[in-house]
Amino acid sequence: MIEYGLFFGALAAAMALQLWSASRQSKDFLAQVNQLRGRGTVAVGLGGRRLVGRKAYVALATREGRVVDALVLRGLTTFARGKQAERYVGLTLRKLAGDASIPGIDAIERQAARQAAQTLNASGGWQPTGGVEQGKEKAQPA
Repeated sequence: MIEYGLFFGALAAAMALQLWSASRQSKDFLAQVNQLRGRGTVAVGLGGRRLVGRKAYVALATREGRVVDALVLRGLTTFARGKQAERYVGLTLRKLAGDASIPGIDAIERQAARQAAQTLNASGGWQPTGGVEQGKEKAQPA
């Protein structure tokens, strides 16, 4: 009976440690993304399988349709940290949102960058001025 208790206690401790480290990883990446916000309009994209498997997160900071700064978070463990991605700086959102391959960027990271670029293209950097319920759907530059 004690063996079962030790087993389930160790399992619960391992799960708690994993949850804590995943939380720490997401908080650290969010802090890095918040630093990007001072550089321009920011969006984050996810590439890879959503539930199980390799994933990559790409955060793009843009101004006037060009990437001015970028971060990439990828790794199999919760020890992965976001890293600066200079390979995106200078690229246009139009190129990133398209289907063309980009040298030096693998398929999973490319998928994440495409999602972030499409989000930025869809928003266009414009913010609504009023609520839909008031019929004020006009847009003005942010």
